Amino acid sequence: MPLLNKDKLMSGFGKAVDAVNNTADRAGRYAKEKELDKKLDNAVHSLESGARKIGREIRDTFSGK
Repeated sequence: MPLLNKDKLMSGFGKAVDAVNNTADRAGRYAKEKELDKKLDNAVHSLESGARKIGREIRDTFSGK
């Protein structure tokens, strides 16, 4: 008698794959609905602008201006 039942094992893998795909679909719908890509782009742009400003201030501080 085998320790693992192949049919039950494959069924379990199939259910796990279905659950992962379902979760990925939900996450994709949520991101699209909440426009997370646009919000993330805005956050990155703000962060980039702030980093540039800090960089200029550090440069000016150490260059003696």
